[in-house]
Amino acid sequence: MLSAVAGLFAGWISAVGTFVVFLLMATFALWLRVQKFRRQLVSQLPAFIDAMVRLITIGNSTQAAFQLGIASTQPPLRGYLERAANLVRAGVDLDRALHQMATSVRVEEMYLLASILGLGVRYGGRADLLLERVANFMRDREQAEHELVAMSSETRLSAWILGLLPVGVGGFIIVSNPTYFLRMWQDSTGQMLIFGAVGLQLLGAVLLYRLAKLT
Repeated sequence: MLSAVAGLFAGWISAVGTFVVFLLMATFALWLRVQKFRRQLVSQLPAFIDAMVRLITIGNSTQAAFQLGIASTQPPLRGYLERAANLVRAGVDLDRALHQMATSVRVEEMYLLASILGLGVRYGGRADLLLERVANFMRDREQAEHELVAMSSETRLSAWILGLLPVGVGGFIIVSNPTYFLRMWQDSTGQMLIFGAVGLQLLGAVLLYRLAKLT
């Protein structure tokens, strides 16, 4: 809608610029929601594993503990666990059902849980002890990640500002003065400058992302 309004008042270049800016903003918002969703899943896993450990300790099998432990979980993890439980009831092995669930959400901790439960179902042993250690490992890792995020917040904020500032300035120039951008686009030297700027922006975004991940 805003792109159409910009196109009516400032031409098609302004409409395209507005569309690109809002597309980037929508992509960024979607990425934030996905990351928040994954963090929520990971934070719910230790409590579910603790429930399984208690059920195994009182004499339930690994599969029975998995089925009964689902009742103690909350959405969104509960929905994925129930899908895995339905696959198990249909005849799929527990580890394969959990692996399919982990593939759908792309969470490393779920792959780990699938491998451990697969070992417990196939080879037996003290699965409760191993699950308890995994739950403690997940909690320690989550706490370490929170501490790392707190210590590196300034660096990550600087990286976001440096990465988004050229995009915002370029989008503002295109929207507010499309004739200036159009003259650059129609000139061969101007096209080289535009493509060079885009390439440098992409390279800078990759380097800033790697820097933010290291800190």
